[in-house]
Amino acid sequence: MKNKIIILVIILVGIFGWFSVKGIFWYKAQAAERKIIKTQNETIANIINSRRVEAPKEETDDLFGEDKIARVLLIGLDNRIGQKNGHCDAIQLITLDKNTDTITITAVPRGTYSSLPPGMGVTSSDYYVSNSCGLGGLEYGIKQIEKILGVKADYLVTVNFSETLGILRLLRLPTTETLQWLRNRHGYTIGEPQRARNHSTFIKQMLVKFVSAKMSKIDAALQYIVFKVIKTDLSFAQAQKLLDAVAAMDISNHPEKIKLTMKPFFYVADIVYDPEHITEYLDATLGPIRHLLSKNSFTGLSGESVQANLLAVIEKNKNNAEFTAWAWQNNLWLQIENDEMRLSVQYDLLNSHLQSLSDKKEREAVIADYILEMENRGELVWKEKARVNLAEELGYSKQ
Repeated sequence: MKNKIIILVIILVGIFGWFSVKGIFWYKAQAAERKIIKTQNETIANIINSRRVEAPKEETDDLFGEDKIARVLLIGLDNRIGQKNGHCDAIQLITLDKNTDTITITAVPRGTYSSLPPGMGVTSSDYYVSNSCGLGGLEYGIKQIEKILGVKADYLVTVNFSETLGILRLLRLPTTETLQWLRNRHGYTIGEPQRARNHSTFIKQMLVKFVSAKMSKIDAALQYIVFKVIKTDLSFAQAQKLLDAVAAMDISNHPEKIKLTMKPFFYVADIVYDPEHITEYLDATLGPIRHLLSKNSFTGLSGESVQANLLAVIEKNKNNAEFTAWAWQNNLWLQIENDEMRLSVQYDLLNSHLQSLSDKKEREAVIADYILEMENRGELVWKEKARVNLAEELGYSKQ
C-alpha cells in the first residue's frame, strides 16, 4: 500500500512538473506579446490622461483686467445645413464683477434693430440683430451686439442647437421639452423679449444649481467634456478660472447676487424654469395656439417623423465629406433622441471625421476626447471600440 502511495506521488509530481514546464514555456512565449500590450495600454493611458488632467492655471493671466470685470458674450447660433453663418438666436452677456461680488446677465432680444452690411436686407425683419450674424457673419454680428450693449465683450462662447441638447443631457434635464421652453415665444403677448428674459432666468438657475462654493472642484473630466461641446476663445484653464470666480461668490446661498437686465428695455416677467412640470407649462402656453403655428415651428420637433427625417438625412449624406465635417463640427448626433442610435451615429461620424484629418496628432486628440466622453458617460462598449481605433492610430495591431 505504501509503495502504491509513493508511486502515485511520483506520478503526480511528474505531471505537475510537466505542466509547470509547459506553463513556463507558455509564459515566456507570451512575454513579447504582453510587453506590446503593456506598452500599448500605457501609451493609450498617457494620451487619455493628458486630456483628463486638469490643465495648469496661468497664474499671471488676469482674466478680469484692471477694472476687475470679465464680460462673457454667450450666443446661441441657429446653424442650418448648408449655411455658412448661423443666426444669433440667443444673445446673453454675462458680466462677472469682482468689485461688487455680483453677476449681471443682460439679454438682447433677437428682434432688436441692427444695421446690416450694404446691399443686404430687403424686408423689415432682415434688420433684426439675429440676422446681422447670418447675413454679415459672426464677427459683424458681434460688433452690432456690442453697439446695442454699449460695451465690448472680453470673451466669446457660442453654442448651437445640437450642442445645447448635449449640455442638457449632461445636466440630466429634459432635452426636447427644455428647448421648447427656451424657444417658446408664441405663448407670450410680448414674444421675443420674454423669450430672451427666459434665457437669462434659465442661466441664472443653472449657475445657482450647479456652481456652488462646495462644488467648485467639479470633476475636471466632466468639465472638459462640457468645454469641448461649446466653442469659445477661452482656454480650458481660463474657463475653469472663471468658474472658480463664480463659485467663490457663493451664489447657491446668495442667488440675489445675480441680476437680470435687458437691452433695449422691455417690461417682462421672471418665469421660473421648472423641469418637473415643464410639460404642463408648455401645454398651458402653447396648447391653445398650437394649431395656429407653422409646420416649421419648433413645437413639432419632438415627433417621430422629425427624428426619422433627421436619420434619413444623415444616412443619405454619410459618404459626403462636406456634410460629415459639418455634422461633426456641429454635434449633429445630439439631436437624436434614441440613446443607442445617437451613440451609433456619433461613432460613425467620428470615423468619417477622422478620415478627413491629415494630422496624426489631431486624430489622436479627437479619439482621446471621444474615449474620455464615453468613459464619463459609462458607455464602456463604445469606449473600447474607440480604444482599438486609437491603438491602430498609434501603430499597434489589434489585440
